[in-house]
Amino acid sequence: MMAIPRIPSGVDMKTFYDSNVNVQIALAKVSEAFKTRGARIADFDQALKEMYENEIIDKSSNNAEDVKTMILQKSSADVYIEVQTQVVDHPGRGSGVISVNLILNAYQSGTSNVLATKVGKSNPNRTEDIGLLTSNAIDSVADEFLSMMQASFDEIVENGQSVFVQFTANNNSKLNLYSEINGKTLEETLTDWIREHAVNESFNTQGATELKMIFSDVRIPLRNPTNPNANYTGGNFSNDILKYLKSIGVGVKKEIGTNNKIIFTIL
Repeated sequence: MMAIPRIPSGVDMKTFYDSNVNVQIALAKVSEAFKTRGARIADFDQALKEMYENEIIDKSSNNAEDVKTMILQKSSADVYIEVQTQVVDHPGRGSGVISVNLILNAYQSGTSNVLATKVGKSNPNRTEDIGLLTSNAIDSVADEFLSMMQASFDEIVENGQSVFVQFTANNNSKLNLYSEINGKTLEETLTDWIREHAVNESFNTQGATELKMIFSDVRIPLRNPTNPNANYTGGNFSNDILKYLKSIGVGVKKEIGTNNKIIFTIL
């Protein structure tokens, strides 16, 4: 697992992390709490430094989501926990009385599926020790949070992880969803392939028109079918779709290929 900061929109991740001591404390305390409970933790601070020192990041497209994706790929973390810290003043309890709220959201790295969500709260205290209050906040929810994550992972192992897949044609496309490929419409061909590759043939389709077909929930394996020791991600599934369509002579362009949303345009 890796604890990472929740970054405001449009803000550089490294700048935000380096300039916010409370965020650094929160990540350290969250990582420490889960490590003492037996979780394997990847260090965000080290991964972020390595990314910038090695100049892996393309400065022309340096946004928080790009950096986050690269850090998670480099760390090989199966789960990332976005941490948001709120320091709350309690003027009604006297001068200098504060508490800390920790908003925790755990996601599966391969698909960004939500595994657990929890808010930890410390007791109000007259102190400047943000680290102490942060420890109290994470300790108040850590066990329950990990239990929620485990339950979600158990469900994924049994029923697969969810991805959204959409195919779209336009007036310039050579083919549409009703075009015939080897005796079947492209709609039927895609449905058959999705069914064959979904866990327990589990998927949901919103139907198809001539120009659009949506699979709102396709359950893909947690592990790579050809290599059980490797994870299987939404990106892997997207690449497998591309390979299959190329093999049957259907040209497509991947418009969006995030971890849990895949959108193709039929050429």
